[in-house]
Amino acid sequence: MIVMSSDLDSMYTSFLNNQLPSIWERVSFASLKTLGSWVKDLVFRVQFVASWIVNGQPAAFPLPVFFFPQGFMTASLQTFARDHMEAIDNLSFEFEVLKTPPDDIKEGPADGVIVFGLFLEGARWDHDTWMLTDSLPGRMYDLLPAVHMKPAVAHKQAPSTYACPVYKTAVRKGVLSTTGLSTNFVVPVELPTDKDEQKWILAGVAALCNLTD
Repeated sequence: MIVMSSDLDSMYTSFLNNQLPSIWERVSFASLKTLGSWVKDLVFRVQFVASWIVNGQPAAFPLPVFFFPQGFMTASLQTFARDHMEAIDNLSFEFEVLKTPPDDIKEGPADGVIVFGLFLEGARWDHDTWMLTDSLPGRMYDLLPAVHMKPAVAHKQAPSTYACPVYKTAVRKGVLSTTGLSTNFVVPVELPTDKDEQKWILAGVAALCNLTD
């Protein structure tokens, strides 16, 4: 008689080491967190969705809660396309970093969505100049303010911005899924800057949905 299977034995070992069991990881949202932090993250996601069901659509969305954020953003583009009779193939996002804290946003925008919960790695957000700037010494991550993602027709990136890639995790790599989209890369968010974009590219500046803790 087999009392414990190899999967259960592996799970037990993972629990002892505060690691996410491999059989959970195969069906989990992308995460590099320890087991304790992963459970807290899971509870937050469930509570957010439950609040959405009970209280209706929120004014702003924490982008990290979505298992597949690309689908969420595509839905926003589809809504705009239907409302304004535009071809979705001609749509992309333009971005505005908002000065209003997420908790103080009481009403959603007419078009697009407001998202928050992203962390800058390799740079920080300057709250005085309201643009991207160098990180402070000894500080690895910096919370990015809420961002309004506005659908736009034939949008082109402004020269005074940096197309900051957003990743689900700090691994910064992924594979193409069956949808043709990356399993880790989400979207480039255009952030205002007074420095050449190449500086931030060489520094590897990116925004992360989930920190490694």
